[in-house]
Amino acid sequence: MSKITDTGMSRSEALIMDYLWEEGTGKMFSEFMTYLSNNTEKVWAKQTVNTFLRRLIDKGLIRTEMRGRKKVYYAALTIPEYEKVRTRYLLDELYDGSVIRFLSALTGGRNISDTVANNLRAMIEEESK
Repeated sequence: MSKITDTGMSRSEALIMDYLWEEGTGKMFSEFMTYLSNNTEKVWAKQTVNTFLRRLIDKGLIRTEMRGRKKVYYAALTIPEYEKVRTRYLLDELYDGSVIRFLSALTGGRNISDTVANNLRAMIEEESK
């Protein structure tokens, strides 16, 4: 099982991941420091940023490569990949993997419209091809 499924992201971790996802390229530590300092109203200590990067690496969300003597950080997953893994984890954890139980909770036990039911059928048929 992937490490990412075990936990989500804190707000600070999400800031870092959003930066990587938006830019679409690898970033060095100094670039994270500049980005966080310029885009938040918080003073970021190097150790704090380093801790968040380490946590994201441990969760499997960031991978690193060495460029000379510098470490470059990359997103290990795209946003859709992360959302898919995270959603699967939540479905398994909260609803024992049951889409029916999930939909029942989502709708508050109310019946869904024919349009929604037809759209769900079409999605299921498309996924099972």
